[in-house]
Amino acid sequence: MDVLMSKKEILRRLNSLRIKPFGLTQRKYGITVKYFSENEEIPSKRIDYDINVELSLEYNRGTLTVHKENIYYNQHQPDRINEILGESISKALYPLQTVINEKGLTTSEILNHKETMSRWELEKQKIVQNHQSDSLYSFFAAADKKLSDKTSVERSLKYDWFWNLFFHPKFIDYGEFRTTETSLNLSVIPYRPPVKFSGTQLIHKIPTKYHSFVIEFNSNEMAAHPYFIPRHYTHQSCFMSLKVIFDMDVYHHFPMHIQAYFEVYTKDWAGNKIFIKRINYTQFQENTGEYKDRKLDRDSPFITGGMVVSEPNPWGFYKNRYENDW
Repeated sequence: MDVLMSKKEILRRLNSLRIKPFGLTQRKYGITVKYFSENEEIPSKRIDYDINVELSLEYNRGTLTVHKENIYYNQHQPDRINEILGESISKALYPLQTVINEKGLTTSEILNHKETMSRWELEKQKIVQNHQSDSLYSFFAAADKKLSDKTSVERSLKYDWFWNLFFHPKFIDYGEFRTTETSLNLSVIPYRPPVKFSGTQLIHKIPTKYHSFVIEFNSNEMAAHPYFIPRHYTHQSCFMSLKVIFDMDVYHHFPMHIQAYFEVYTKDWAGNKIFIKRINYTQFQENTGEYKDRKLDRDSPFITGGMVVSEPNPWGFYKNRYENDW
């Protein structure tokens, strides 16, 4: 069915997207982060975990509850002491509640910080049943200090890839050509503040067959951070770049899938990349079958399905009928 909608109207809708919360149910994501060295096909390190998020509205304020669970290191449950401690911190921190607005942004404020401290006390008791050492108690003392400082915990959320990508600004003004210059902050260096990647962000107007619309971020090539440069590369120019693909559902404008590709590399004489490090992040929503029988409302910017009929002229005739490929 053709839709009477001008290019100008579609652009207006794309540039004013907001989350549609009503009817939005809890979402579960499976997340995998793979770390590669040079041209490895099998990652040297891999982390898998599940994230559940639930949005609630009260007095026009959005609260997002985030659960993190089922953490696996290199496809096995935590068994080394550093893995066990990392999991215990995560179990204390989550479920976490934070504020989210209609544009999908957050201030990273933690609304249930007191619950974190209660859960941490329980986690410590579980650990000491099987592990005891002076270094362990030193870790507990440092963790007690860190977790009790609400501001410090909120700051640490920005060291997390899920946090960086899930709350990255996606509903921005894309202008007349559906693309704009912007930046994306991603914590590619462990336990360090995010690195700012400048680049372009594009929004696609044609929905996918799996009920999403796509937003792509492509960074400019930039000099690699010294953290990633091996000693034997000190006399070569090294670079890094980032590509992120966001799939947002067309009904609620809420994240479905996210894929991020971070690369560090040098180049040969012909300009071909020689990889030094790569990190691949994949986040896929589970149970997407709920969209099977859904239909778009006529207020959606994605209702055109790729075909547009321009507004009638003063004589009542259509100006033209054309493929929506601008």
